[in-house]
Amino acid sequence: MSTSEANRGRLYRVGKHWYLDTALLQKIARRMTVEPMKGGYQILAPAGLVRCVPASGLALPGQTGDLFRCQGQSADQDVGARLQKLAGAQGDDVIGGEWEQWPSGAMSPAKTSCGCTSCARGGACPCGSDTHAHDDEPQSLLERLIVSETLGTVAPRVVKGSAIALYPAQHTAPEWVCGRYHECIASILRFPDLAANEWIVLLDLRKGAFASTWGVTLDRQRTLMLTEILQLVARLADRATRKGSALPAQPSRQTPGASAWELAAELAPRNGTCTRCPYRLGTNLRCPLCRQWQLHRKPAPAAAQQPALAHLLREQTELRALGWTVLGGLAQAIADSHAHNPHEPLTDRFFLQLERDVLLALQPHKLGAQEAEAVLDIAELSPLDPTIAVGARPEAGGSKVGDPCETCGTALEHLGAHGIGCPRCADDEMDAMEQEHHP
Repeated sequence: MSTSEANRGRLYRVGKHWYLDTALLQKIARRMTVEPMKGGYQILAPAGLVRCVPASGLALPGQTGDLFRCQGQSADQDVGARLQKLAGAQGDDVIGGEWEQWPSGAMSPAKTSCGCTSCARGGACPCGSDTHAHDDEPQSLLERLIVSETLGTVAPRVVKGSAIALYPAQHTAPEWVCGRYHECIASILRFPDLAANEWIVLLDLRKGAFASTWGVTLDRQRTLMLTEILQLVARLADRATRKGSALPAQPSRQTPGASAWELAAELAPRNGTCTRCPYRLGTNLRCPLCRQWQLHRKPAPAAAQQPALAHLLREQTELRALGWTVLGGLAQAIADSHAHNPHEPLTDRFFLQLERDVLLALQPHKLGAQEAEAVLDIAELSPLDPTIAVGARPEAGGSKVGDPCETCGTALEHLGAHGIGCPRCADDEMDAMEQEHHP
């Protein structure tokens, strides 16, 4: 191929979109007015205006220079005939190709950095790979939002710093993902029909709203879901820019731990964005750093957990008619669950186990729906209360199993207290409270 033939420019169609390269745009500019506009160009053609928007990171066979996506004065206007007339004036064989979806042989967006510190600084990647086919933890806020809101079903890769290409995820989603756009995200956004290196959509970040270029033709269900999730991501990213951070979507009311998620957001009104997940620090209970912030916020818990929990239950309007014996039993069940729950505090599994324990404790009391709901709410909120302990608790005052209670002298190991207060003293306190309210 001669130099003049290679540089004469090309026009392409991929699906319903038309593209031209820099060489063709320059040749058109010799015959009619082509002026810069919003990072791209517009052709003032006799048949009507044609806007040329940069297609960042994309390439098609035989193109010269950059690639531009063409559109009319409205995004849905078909400019194919107009462009073919403009291109035809340059000679025969200007059409570089027509495809219904992005050609598999064309150049795909390449990942310029694996995301590690060394790559980000232009150094060698510790993995020793030049292709960076592995998926590392996403670095930017936008990448993390995409991963979280899609539940880790897609893998974002930055292209030339001005675009993000989405690929089918090849690794397990991070622990902190919590997208709740739809309950079926994980089952719908699956890509067994795509290769690992086959990019799904390219997002141009230079515009206020994402300008998306699709690399494959998906079914309508996946296309619609991914499109709407990306629109949600754009809104969250804008909110984080304007207000300093964005909040994760709250779980449904029937989800174990829903009350704790709601309170967690209220307890962190001024925090910035977490360094691990893309949301306000302390508000995403699936994120280890957010959970750590909530647990470290609390001072030393009360020595006697049963009275502290009974007090929280007693404050609820729906539970004030219950006697202290009932409240004490429920409080002890919650305290036991917190002390022996095998799962890390504030995690999904922790709240699932807690709800099961509380429901079992409620069965003998035959409470109404409102009373039972109030008990469950307090059980879920209590791990965030400064007076309530969860998980393995340190021994109070350095006492050990077998040491006597400082108040009544009872050997703690005989009552199974494990050095955290004295159940006998707690029972005496509950009896005194019962007498106070029911003399």
